Amino acid sequence: MVPIKRPQPNTLAVDATINGKKLRLNLDTGWGDEGITVDQTYAASMRIPTEPVKDFGRSATGKALTGVTRGRAEQVLLGNVQMAGVPMFFAPLQSLRHETTRRRTGINGFLGAGFLQTCSAIIDLHNLRLYLRPPGTGRRVVIGPGLKAAGLAEVPFAIRNHTAYIDVEINGAAGHMIIDTGATLAGVDTRFVPKMKTAEFNSRAGVIDAAGVISRTKFAKLRSFKMGGVPARAPDVRLATFGFYGSSGGQLIGLLGMDILGPNGAVIDFGQRKMYFYPATQ
Repeated sequence: MVPIKRPQPNTLAVDATINGKKLRLNLDTGWGDEGITVDQTYAASMRIPTEPVKDFGRSATGKALTGVTRGRAEQVLLGNVQMAGVPMFFAPLQSLRHETTRRRTGINGFLGAGFLQTCSAIIDLHNLRLYLRPPGTGRRVVIGPGLKAAGLAEVPFAIRNHTAYIDVEINGAAGHMIIDTGATLAGVDTRFVPKMKTAEFNSRAGVIDAAGVISRTKFAKLRSFKMGGVPARAPDVRLATFGFYGSSGGQLIGLLGMDILGPNGAVIDFGQRKMYFYPATQ
């Protein structure tokens, strides 16, 4: 078990010790590598032999992340979980170098979907707990019957290339959204808006992605929102242009962020690929 902290609203963090160095990691199910990624300014102090990585990936806006290296950590301690040989990536994480982010959160890197999948993680947002089962340890836990008995809905999600996504319906329009605990606000691609048949309105909100790209956003009114066919609570959704919308042929329509996952009391089970939440009446 690893306690989850909230350094600011809709931001999840876990404390880790990697090769003796204390770090704070963003618990980010939308981050798609297979291990732990930290800003490359920490590479030298962690004394991990590395090699260059080609085609590491792209930020949410579609900008390629370059200059990334990888290695393996001899020892990783998360809560009461100790692991060895964990894949480590060092990348120029411009969003974490932003002065406001650094001051308010103290986050140095990302604990992403690939690591969570490998460890059959369970993220309990209601009680702010992260449960890990490293490969070859413990036994599989089945939490569905207990949660459904407590009134939570159960919906499946899929994982492809370390990306977890779930079926959604927004104002009756269907698509897939990436489950992204690293996104403070849910977002839908602007190209999907005509299908939603809703009005847009301006806002002062702006977002910065991992590559440092800052975007001004609009919002769209919601009449209904469903996950896996089950009604869920959701605020008006932010609009942005996402690189994955085009590359997925319009199938991945946006990010399912903490402003939806948190208020719905979501429990995300990577071992069973199921998500649980309190359904809403719409």
